Amino acid sequence: MAGRNDAAIAAALEAVAQAVGHQPNAGANAESRMLKTFMRNHPPTFKGRYDPDGAQTWLKEIERVFRVMQCTEVQKVRFGTHQLAEEADDWWILSGRCSREERD
Repeated sequence: MAGRNDAAIAAALEAVAQAVGHQPNAGANAESRMLKTFMRNHPPTFKGRYDPDGAQTWLKEIERVFRVMQCTEVQKVRFGTHQLAEEADDWWILSGRCSREERD
């Protein structure tokens, strides 16, 4: 009897895993939840003005949040660039445009 229950549980778990895997927004929803968690940690914003000490402090503080959340490298880029403002954000947008033009 226990063997049948184990098989039924395994089959049910497999069906759930497949259903979750086939949801079109499953990854986007997880990323959205992760961003909300990231923002609840009050990560600093970087404006990009010439301030080497300020830049170093920003990196140190945002890396602390990344470590606690165990962010992947891709998440670090996405979430870190989300915290860029003013000159830093302008630079990021321009550098992305330039690299796309170089590839084309």
